[in-house]
Amino acid sequence: MIKVEDFYPLILEAFQNGNTFTFPVHGTSMQPLLHTNDLVVLEAISTLKKGDIVFYRRENKQFVLHRIRRVKKDSFTFVGDHQVKEELGITMEQCIGKVIAYKKQGREKQYNLNSFKYRMYTFLVRSKLFRWFCGKVL
Repeated sequence: MIKVEDFYPLILEAFQNGNTFTFPVHGTSMQPLLHTNDLVVLEAISTLKKGDIVFYRRENKQFVLHRIRRVKKDSFTFVGDHQVKEELGITMEQCIGKVIAYKKQGREKQYNLNSFKYRMYTFLVRSKLFRWFCGKVL
């Protein structure tokens, strides 16, 4: 398995050249949307808003792909779709790229994050009832 640290410089180079960068995700925090080995397409960040999926780096240097839960004046609150614990105080300087599309493992179709189906999914995931239910199940 390739470590994120190994291709991190390639992400930065792609963004400097005005390109996107595609890589496989690992972990369960963004299920049911993203599973291990699904592909995400990142673009350089111009703006961020609530609901965006962002690739960022924690203070401890760990790379993470989570959704913005809240936007504050100088920081963001992130949470994985399959998590209830929020991560507070992530700054714009820690944010690397924003997901603009994804591709499920073994499928040819690429899903755009502007589709109606995706917007309905994010509405559900961001709802308090869904978060409450996940907190009871997890």
